[in-house]
This record gives sequence, structure tokens and C-alpha cells, in this order.
Amino acid sequence: MFDKSDKGIILKTIMVAAPILICMGLLPVLSFYIEKLEENGRSEIVDYISIAQAAMAVKFDAADLNGWQTGYAFDIIRHVDGAAGNDAVSRAEFLRSASNFRRDIHVLRTMPLAGDQRNLLDSVQQDFDSFMALDAQIIAMYRSGAPAARDKASNLVMGEEIQIFNHISQNTNALAVSITLDLMKKVAQSNSYGIVARWMMLVMWIIASAMGILLVRLLHKWLSQMRGLMQKLESLAGTDELTQLPNRRTWDIQIEMMLAAAKRYRQPIAVALFDLDHFKQFNDSHGHPEGDRLLREVSILIKSRMRQSDLFARFGGEEFVLALMDCDLPQAMTRIDSLRRNLPDNQTFSVGVTLWAEGERIHNTLARADKALYQAKDGGRDRVVGVEPPAGKGEGR
Repeated sequence: MFDKSDKGIILKTIMVAAPILICMGLLPVLSFYIEKLEENGRSEIVDYISIAQAAMAVKFDAADLNGWQTGYAFDIIRHVDGAAGNDAVSRAEFLRSASNFRRDIHVLRTMPLAGDQRNLLDSVQQDFDSFMALDAQIIAMYRSGAPAARDKASNLVMGEEIQIFNHISQNTNALAVSITLDLMKKVAQSNSYGIVARWMMLVMWIIASAMGILLVRLLHKWLSQMRGLMQKLESLAGTDELTQLPNRRTWDIQIEMMLAAAKRYRQPIAVALFDLDHFKQFNDSHGHPEGDRLLREVSILIKSRMRQSDLFARFGGEEFVLALMDCDLPQAMTRIDSLRRNLPDNQTFSVGVTLWAEGERIHNTLARADKALYQAKDGGRDRVVGVEPPAGKGEGR
């Protein structure tokens, strides 16, 4: 019925059509498999994001607890009447923060953690229990009314209690970093599974001559998901990678706590903007690695000369911001002058400093400090220029 030529054409048609039909038949199955893989990957990543968010909650709880502990500790050191009472403002807020910290540790403990992470969490829990036990002793000594007991309470507040809390802060930071890194690994692992599956689809669509459009659609979908996940990871980070100082996001959180404490205790708070002089020229002359080194060394040196109650952060580039608690303008200018001495590579700073006016928004204070910074630059750099806040009520109330 068919000659050899016809049979050859039919055979070739079958040989070409068969793989195409097989690919087209397997494509829905493979698509379903990939969708399930993506769904499972998204579910796991969402779970890891929840764990990372819980770890960050514990980290920020530690910062909040430290802020309120500092508040009532000041009251104890200054022998303020009623400082040790649970109904005192700072003491009550400290107990509320401690309750939040205990609650969020419990939440994190219920989540799946790696062995080293659980060890860190156990260490945080033990330090916190020791901290609260010591705190109970301090309060009992202070409530006794005896001068010697009160002096001992003050020494414990400024000594052993701070040491324990520093250890808590270090471990909560390490725990948050470890969990965030695990999240990034999980994202990369999930992405690698998706890449393998897509290569299988690519081969099938090449055989079927119709793979390109679907591949572009799925790849665009995954890239969009990856961008979203990376943005979430970036939002979890609160430390400048180069200098290890607080970044702008952490500054925004911690400065509000400092302003609340300053308002509560009627204490002045100075805000200063730092700018490394001629940093661009240094970068151009020595190269970016040397510029990065200079930024790190300057950051470490200035941080080492600050009080624990001060807040020093990097805003970006060569610009830094500093908040000084319980410090008027003359004191702030004197202290900042001391911070600028003997910097690496004979580097100098120009600084603009002002006081926060009660009730004003912090961005208005920063704008005033920025104007003072420009006055320092226009005046020849390597100097501190102070600007008093406006008289009367704060701006932007």
C-alpha cells in the first residue's frame, strides 16, 4: 500500500511527533509538580520568615527592656522617692517590657530552631532569669530604706546588672543573625529546586518547539518573588554592614525611645550630624578599600569614647548621627570636640549640633543640625557648630 519512500516519511513523522506528543502530555504533569514545589517552597520560606520576625521581636524587646531599665536605674541612683515602686512610671514600663520579652522568648521557643540557635535561646533565657532575680534583690535592698543597702543597690544596677544585660543583647543579636542567614539559605535552596525543574521544562519545550513563552513567564514570576523576599530580608537587618553601627532604620526606632525618656525626666538631649572632611578626595587618592577601612576605624574609635546611653549611627556614606542623653548644648560641643581628637590618618570631622525641643519631630531637629553642619563646612571644616533650638514650643507638633 505504501512504497518505501512513503513509509520513510511516515516513520520520520512518527519519530518527530512522538516526542512532541509525549512532551505535551507530560507538560501538565510537570507544571503541576512545579506549582506544588513552588507552593511548598513558599510555605517553608514564609515559616522561616515568621521565625526570623520572632527573633527580631526578641532582639527589639531586649532594646526596649534596656531602655526602661536604664530609666528606673537612673531613679535609683539619684535616690528618687518611689523609684522602686511597681507603680512608678519607669518601673511599670520596665515590668511591662520584661513581660513582653518573656512572652516573645516563649513564642520563639515553640518554633523549630537549629541546635546552636536553641542553645543561644537557652542562654538568653538563663541570663534573663538571672537578670530578673538580681533585679528583685536590687529592688528589695532599695525598698529597705537603709543607706548602705541603697548604695549597694545602686552599685549592682550600674555593675552586675548591666553586664548581664550586655550578654543578653549580644546573644539576641547573634540569634537574630543566625536565623536570618538560615532564611537566606532556605531561599537559595528553594530557588535551586525551581531552576532544576525549569530546565526539565526547557528541554521538553525545545523538543516540542514551544517552551520559550512559558519559561519567560515562570522565570519572571520567580524573580518577582525573589525580589520581594530579598526586600523582606533587608528590612530585617538593623546594622550597617561596613561599620557595624546602627543603621537609619535602627536609629529611627531607638531615638524615639530616647526622646520619650528625655521628655519623661525633663532632660536635654543633643543631636549632632558628623561628616568626614574631604572623604571623597581620600577615596579617590587611596581607593575604596582604604576608604572603607577608614570608616570602620573611625566608627570603632568614636564608639569606644561614648557613654552607654548615647546613640551613634551611620546614615550612609561618610555621614554619621549622634544623640547624647542628658547633655545641654555647651556640654555636647565639648564632648563632641573630644570625640574628634586623634582620629586615624589625621582625619577630621565637621559637626553640626543642636538640642531637641520637647514636642518637635526628630526630622526637624536633624534639619537644624544639618544647617549647623553646613555652617561648619563653610567655616573651614574641622570644627563643631552648635545651634540653639527655637524658643517656645517645638516645631511640627
